[in-house]
Amino acid sequence: MKKKGILLVMILLCSSNLFCQKLLMSWSQQNIENYTLEMYNDAQKLTSKELLAKNVNDESWAEVFLTLNASINNYTKDTLYLKELAKQVANDKQTKLKGTSRLIIWDRITTGDIIFEGKGLVMDNDLFTVAGRSNQILQSLTKKNFGFVTINTTKKELSILKNKWLDFLSNKPVTEFKPVEFKNAKIAEISAPEATKALIISLQENPLKTDIIKKCLKNIYNLDEMPKDKTSSANYCNPDTYTLSYLGMLFGDEKTDENKDANWWRNFWDKNHNNLVWNTEKGFYQIKK
Repeated sequence: MKKKGILLVMILLCSSNLFCQKLLMSWSQQNIENYTLEMYNDAQKLTSKELLAKNVNDESWAEVFLTLNASINNYTKDTLYLKELAKQVANDKQTKLKGTSRLIIWDRITTGDIIFEGKGLVMDNDLFTVAGRSNQILQSLTKKNFGFVTINTTKKELSILKNKWLDFLSNKPVTEFKPVEFKNAKIAEISAPEATKALIISLQENPLKTDIIKKCLKNIYNLDEMPKDKTSSANYCNPDTYTLSYLGMLFGDEKTDENKDANWWRNFWDKNHNNLVWNTEKGFYQIKK
């Protein structure tokens, strides 16, 4: 993508708080796989009817992003478009999205549908479903939140959420959803239980993660394997370097414990996840006694 196009999209992204406040470490649209300026320009020309159809049929993160971006740019005040989107919130059709590099949906990391790369754009809605994509667009366009669509959201709950949006768009009073606050969290984006679980699951061996590590080492550092030097920046080619640091924050570790590897964390989670409580003063999890 040309530099001019990159700057334009970044400005548009930062006009939405739902984007700019959900970055884990770093992210830019350059991280989206198979995303081009031509695709961006074509999406801006779509009618509201065409965007609604596109939202139902999108098959990649690049396509989902373009639908969201074109909606923000062109149809924020289009009430008819918003109402049709609200109806799509009841649609539980699911698509396994392609090209999800640096996209973070915690439940999808847990299921293995997304490989966690240590940083990226965090989305609370399940963008693998039409309902989740529609809900995300509505939240981005209206700056309102009546609840998230997750991997576990039932059809009944989708119907209720749809009706909340339709009531709001008909100027009826609707109580907004208030997400759980993890007071004094070092990094709010990783503090929810579903995020903690996903981080631990992401530590397990995965051939796709191995490929990501190898490409990073070769393309950036011209290395064929991880460096022996623990202080080398090349260690960050391995997402686990980030993940272990995040888990240390979440459980109040003052220094790195090399004994806490993938197996240790998996066993810890299996044994203790039902007994974890958030210490609001210290800003990390503790095991309930």
